[in-house]
Amino acid sequence: MRGVWLSVLLAATGCRAVAETGSGSRAPKIAPLATPLPSERTATAPDSEIVQAAFSPEQADALPTDGGDASTVGPRWATSQDGGASQGEPVVPATSMSLTLEAAVRTALARNPDLTVVRSGGPVAQAMYQVAKTYPFNPQFQTQVLPFTRNRNGKDAPVSQQHVIVQTFELAGQRRFRTGAAAANWQQVRGTILAAELLSVAQTERLFFAALYQRDLRDIAKLLAEQNEELVGVTERRLKAGLALRADAALARLQAQSARRQQSLAEANYETALMALRNFLALEEDAEWELSGQWTGWQWQSVADVLRDVDYNSPDHQGPGASTDEEDAAFWLSVRSLVARRPDVAAARAAVAMARENLALADALRTPNLQIGPMWQRDDSSTQFWGVQGQMDIPVVNTGKPLVQQRWAELRQQQMTAARLEEKALLEARAAVRRYERARRLIEQSQAEFASNLPDAFQPFEEQFQAGQIDLLQVFAARAALTQSRQSFLGLLNELTLAAADVTQATGLPAQFLMTDRAPQPIPRDEVPTP
Repeated sequence: MRGVWLSVLLAATGCRAVAETGSGSRAPKIAPLATPLPSERTATAPDSEIVQAAFSPEQADALPTDGGDASTVGPRWATSQDGGASQGEPVVPATSMSLTLEAAVRTALARNPDLTVVRSGGPVAQAMYQVAKTYPFNPQFQTQVLPFTRNRNGKDAPVSQQHVIVQTFELAGQRRFRTGAAAANWQQVRGTILAAELLSVAQTERLFFAALYQRDLRDIAKLLAEQNEELVGVTERRLKAGLALRADAALARLQAQSARRQQSLAEANYETALMALRNFLALEEDAEWELSGQWTGWQWQSVADVLRDVDYNSPDHQGPGASTDEEDAAFWLSVRSLVARRPDVAAARAAVAMARENLALADALRTPNLQIGPMWQRDDSSTQFWGVQGQMDIPVVNTGKPLVQQRWAELRQQQMTAARLEEKALLEARAAVRRYERARRLIEQSQAEFASNLPDAFQPFEEQFQAGQIDLLQVFAARAALTQSRQSFLGLLNELTLAAADVTQATGLPAQFLMTDRAPQPIPRDEVPTP
């Protein structure tokens, strides 16, 4: 039995040192992944944690620069390394409060049901990575004992027995390629999670701005209805005093009825916009909150100015300025850098890395595994034998070339997909930036004209009507013109905010970075045309 224990000891010692590479390996050299492998975590550490707040000052420092790895997933919104809902960050409770854009984005990242489903793939990818790191083969112990043996004289003979311990060795280092493929898959899943979070941020911005747009339209309709109701009272009093006609009173009541219907429609549209935002944020139906912020007073910066502050902060280097012309190569280079860091582009590059590792693994699998280990045997004449037993497949029928060709075709497919996706992302970013800049210039040209309140614009016409200088039809015509002008301005502002949301989705640049709190200066009263 001493030989048996010696064999077990030798096998147990040999299975700890499994060769990763062999002299006969045909595995090609694979370039390292664009992003570092995910760090190993303990079993008690949570896999999904999210940055504390959206649009925090720390995130402002994370804006991409011209240097660095373009494939690194560097989110500028509230996300984590692997994604996941924030456990300690407060969200909108079921109480009456104001909802800001920052709180809406933070709430969407924490409570959106679609994000929860997407984030569930993170632990799966991490588990696959841990499985790939584990060597798949255990030592095998084989034994054969023939206890009923007799010699020529018919007496009991020594027991014939045989014991073998074999270990499978991967001569081409296949585990290294499996680990690389699993790590690339983990990166792809992380990129997919971050892409879903970026889409959620952009969609939150769209819904929030759409609700602001409907809120201001509702306020205009409400103000117009109140003004018409007051005008009905004024007209009826003038009618009793013999200063107005019955037709004027009837016209005033008709306009008041129409304004009330418009108010009801605007209120319904606003409630619909709020419901869409509430459903996207997964808020309770009994939550009482209202939108915060007067978006008509926001000032919007040029994308070039924002990127200049981030990418060209050196005192010896001047930024591209506010121009977004085609010849401004520095500006579009910064936009390309933003696009290269988009999560979906990084996920596509991770898919290419995974396909490359799978190709290397398929080529390494052409080298058969070796099963070898010590053997001890004793026959019925008490003769002991020591030796080595080995086994290896002979690649005659299956040489592994078909699998290599399949993996090569998959690599070419992923490379083409990643290249086309990056081109498409760049086109989307260009279109989004141009749309935003066009809308921003239109707002800058007309924002000062609408800095004053709408009641102040109505007041001169009401004063002249009460003084008998203009008739009722002129008052209604002036109100209609002013209301339509204000609604057209809100339409331009809505176009600008939707373009800003497109910039967020196309480049990862949050709309918060494009906004400032400087209120526009209204045009002086003496420069406003009088009726």
